[in-house]
Amino acid sequence: MLLSKIFLNKTIAITRGGKNNSEFTRLVKEEGGIPISLHTMKLIPVNSSVFSEKFSDICTKKYDYCIFLSPNSVDILFELARKNNLTHLFGEQLKKCDVIAIGPSTRKRLEANNIFVKWVPDDFSSPGILDLIRRLEIKRGSRIIMPRSGAANSFLNDELNSMGIIVDEFYTYYPQIETINEIWIDFSKKMEQNKIHVIIFTSPSSVRHFFNIMQNLLSNFKERFGNVDALISIGPNTTRELVSRKVFPVESREHTIQGTLELAKRILSGK
Repeated sequence: MLLSKIFLNKTIAITRGGKNNSEFTRLVKEEGGIPISLHTMKLIPVNSSVFSEKFSDICTKKYDYCIFLSPNSVDILFELARKNNLTHLFGEQLKKCDVIAIGPSTRKRLEANNIFVKWVPDDFSSPGILDLIRRLEIKRGSRIIMPRSGAANSFLNDELNSMGIIVDEFYTYYPQIETINEIWIDFSKKMEQNKIHVIIFTSPSSVRHFFNIMQNLLSNFKERFGNVDALISIGPNTTRELVSRKVFPVESREHTIQGTLELAKRILSGK
């Protein structure tokens, strides 16, 4: 395979844990780069009693749509359903509504659980979900369920409510900041030595946790951003979180790992 050489011996970091990063790691290594997966948070599922109570409430209602906003929301929801022997009932509930996945990774996780995904927006983001819903001309009074993180912002919920759509948020987990480990210590040393070439920020929460962790490892880490060739954000909400901290990234228009790495190549090559 002919390599582009752009990533050769370059260190590419992403604010997402290794478990969900097989594609990122593979693509970077294939082109001679050095991938670093920065796990910024631990995902703590809600307890079984809270889940069962919410599930019972869901089963009393009829939903028109179900929106999944991340692979994590799929994984944790179905793990909770399995632990509580509710997988079949939840699957039956989802068959009664149209399922929307925010992007291809989320779609794959749903299909692995035998859930048919009817819609994926062209833009894999919350604004992309809104554009899709407007194109579908979803009626006022329609009911949507959204399994998601308990720390998620209210943007999508607020926008849907303003359209007269009834939204039932279903919190399945809460993020906690990751413990500092050898990966983070190694990353901070490379930052100090100006050996980080690309940092990809994947979500607003990962930005917040990144800053909290780095403040404990490298007091002047923000100054080191100036020596990073490419600071990239995935999605407008992530961009806004960085800008609020006086960090100005290039936003990837394609919210996929492949698209983000292509953007990194263009920046590194000066195109």
